[in-house]
Amino acid sequence: MAKKVLVTGGSGRLGNFVCPYLKEQGYNVSSFDMAPSGPDSPNVKAGLPFVQGSLTDLGDCMRAISFGQPDVIVHLGAIRFNSEVMPPYNGNWSSSITDGARYGQRLPHEWDTMEINTMGSYFICDAARRMGVKNIVAASSYFVLGIGFRLSGTNFVPDYLPMDENHPLRPEDSYSLSKVLGEEIYQAFIRAFGLRVVAMRLLGVYYPTPGDKPDFNIVVPEATAEDKGYLISNTYQYVDARDISRFVKLSIEADNLEPFEAFYVSTDTKYNEPTAVIAARRWPFLAEKAKNIPGTEGLISIKKAERLLGYKPAFSWRDKK
Repeated sequence: MAKKVLVTGGSGRLGNFVCPYLKEQGYNVSSFDMAPSGPDSPNVKAGLPFVQGSLTDLGDCMRAISFGQPDVIVHLGAIRFNSEVMPPYNGNWSSSITDGARYGQRLPHEWDTMEINTMGSYFICDAARRMGVKNIVAASSYFVLGIGFRLSGTNFVPDYLPMDENHPLRPEDSYSLSKVLGEEIYQAFIRAFGLRVVAMRLLGVYYPTPGDKPDFNIVVPEATAEDKGYLISNTYQYVDARDISRFVKLSIEADNLEPFEAFYVSTDTKYNEPTAVIAARRWPFLAEKAKNIPGTEGLISIKKAERLLGYKPAFSWRDKK
């Protein structure tokens, strides 16, 4: 079994769940990021070694691998939002359907998300093949579907429900596109150099705090005349950071996978009503396609992860843990 793991983006919120968890599971873990974790962070409390550097610098990536000598790289480092600046839909700056996607600028350059996410994935793969590391577990996103920031202002209409890993990918924004390109980069390195990659298409990540007992059970609103039932970045599903940590371990230890595998990773939905009822109310144009989804299962399926990895979410809000 692989015992040494390098985690990119290890200082981030997710890294501070994944790194300590893997150490608790007996792995020798090192962290690689632009900045170290804070003094009170789980990583620091766990005494994890840290390498400072940039994903977009091949030398930094190789230095981190040389230091950690990993059997597996867990690639979490990325920009988590789009960065292109677009005019608001129909000139309406208050429109809820924009969700900040068309005119919010949170990075110095409009191309930062594309550059950091795509070139970061390229350089970590290139460093891995140069240093003899064959296995990568990488964080992707359900936004690859095109379900996220709808720059065109058009509805996202799934071909079928629930969506799974075979559903076509139709990204529009820089974040979604960068994640699709990341998955293409992984597959190119698999073909050329024999790498093995698991891409985790994460649903919206929930970060629990000590003593936190979430009770989502939200009331999903009806479609309004303004949003027209847009399916924008929200299927009312989430994945608990602790479940992601468990998923990473399952991916590292799996021996029955193809060289490239993509998995949607979710913990639960956030409502108690049947999903078919929710869909008919919130997204009327999905009512027919959603009518056979059982119970409160999500619009995006995790059946593949259950089947191939034995993944079972352990931290649903319904369990009141």
